[in-house]
Order: sequence, then structure tokens, then C-alpha cells
Amino acid sequence: MRGVTNTQALRALALGMMLSTFAATSVHAGMFDDEEARKQILQLRSQMADTQRALDQRVAELEAQAKNRSIIDLFNQVETLRAEFARLRGQIELLQNETENTQKRQRDLYVDLDGRLRKLEAQQAEQAARNAAAAAAAAAAPAVASMPPGQVGAVPPVNSVNPTADGVRSMPPAAVDPVAEQRAYDQGLEHFRSGRFAEAVTAFQIFNRTFARSTLVPSAQYWIGNSLYATRDFRGAIAAQRQLIAQYPDSAKASDALLNIASAQSELGDLQAARITLQEVASKYPASEAGVKAKQRLGIR
Repeated sequence: MRGVTNTQALRALALGMMLSTFAATSVHAGMFDDEEARKQILQLRSQMADTQRALDQRVAELEAQAKNRSIIDLFNQVETLRAEFARLRGQIELLQNETENTQKRQRDLYVDLDGRLRKLEAQQAEQAARNAAAAAAAAAAPAVASMPPGQVGAVPPVNSVNPTADGVRSMPPAAVDPVAEQRAYDQGLEHFRSGRFAEAVTAFQIFNRTFARSTLVPSAQYWIGNSLYATRDFRGAIAAQRQLIAQYPDSAKASDALLNIASAQSELGDLQAARITLQEVASKYPASEAGVKAKQRLGIR
């Protein structure tokens, strides 16, 4: 705008000067002859033409400068947008990295909790076995005391027609290698911890078939459902966790399985079913960690 204003001022000034000169020349021409007047007029016209060309050149220069400033301003705006885009991209990458780290920490926390629960379950199973053995010994003591002296320690006769009529004669179950059992279970956990969820599902399914009598089967079934949830197979996750709850309702993993079902239902958009499941978790397992989380999601204090 300043360049245009300067141009207009220059043009006005030059026009004024030319008109003044023309007027003075016209008055002066009256004092000389026509030939001298014509010369003065031609000279004035030449000066006016030169001045016009100078003005046109100056205007062109000012317009070029204005265009250059516009281009520079546009370039600066583009550079500013590029810098903002780079900043936003950096923030997105940072958030993605933080999300991945958070998910890894959660998986590690799950695995650590699973290890603690397995130790607790093993202790409970061992205590139950000791209690059962003590009860069996206590029940057998009166029977032994009532037997005649000659028959104490003798093997009771077995019915030849029905071997199970007088005593259980079924074959003992095949011995299970506890080291191999633990190794197979840990392999599934390692897949889950590393984010290889499909491999985790396969490993835990093989574990459940191979070690069907293991006390770790409920936990393995839970990790199957959790791995399916991680792969966004929410319907498969719900089915796997419902199988756990149906077969092992007293498992320590039952509350977490029910909470995982609520999460899968929410992901599927069935918010009403998710709310009902959360209410079930809060009512059945109020003191558990899953129950506390369910209350938080429901807004219950």
C-alpha cells in the first residue's frame, strides 16, 4: 500500500511541475515568435515524455517490490505451517511410544500378578491335598483298629466279577512332568508379554489339551481370552472367558475374566450388556481388584 501511495504522489508532483512549466512557457511564447514557441512546446513535450517514462519505470519497480513482498509473506506462512506440522508429528510419535510402553507395562503387570496367583493356588492345592490325606488317615484308623489281629495289614479281597465293588482298581493317571508343564505355560506367557498374541493363543490351547488336569488350566484359559481381546477378536474373547467361568467358577481368574467380557462388550458397542456385566463383577467380587475397577467404571464409590 505504501508503494502505491508513493507512486500516486510522484505522478501528481510530476504533473504539477509539467503544468507549471507549460503555463510559464505559454506566457513566455507570447513574447517571442511562433517558431520559438513551437521549439519550446516540442522541448516541453519531450520532457513530459521522459518524465512519464521515468514514472512508469518507478511504478513498475514498486509493483515488483510489492509482488516480491507478497511471495515472501506466502513463503513465510508455508514455512510456519511446515514447522507446526513437524511439531504435531513429533507429538503423535511421542504419544504412540508412550502408549506402547504403557501396554507393555500392563502386560508385564498381568504376568507378574499371574505368577503370584499361581503360587497362591499351588499352596492352596498343596494344603488341600494334605488335609485330604489327613482325613483319609483318620477315617482308616478306626477300621484298622477293629480288624482281628491276624488281618491287620492284609490286602482286602477284591471281587473278581466287579473289581471296583470292594475297592477302586482303576489305573493311576499317567505321571506329568512338572518341569515340562511349567515350561509350556511360561512359553504362552512369553508370547503374550512380547505382544505375539496369536502365538500365545495357540500355546495356551496346546497347554490345555496336553495338561488337562493341571491347576494352571484356568489361568491358561484366561490368557486365551485376553490374547483374543488384544487381537480385537472381541467375540472370541467373550466366548473364551465364558468358558473359563462356566468350567472354573471358583478360579481366582473368574473375576478378571468377567471384567474382560465387559471390556469386549463395550468394544463391540453393546454398552447395556457391558454395564450389566460390570454390575455382576462389582456384586460378585466386590473386594477383588476386578471388582474395584468395575465400580470405578460404573461410577460407584
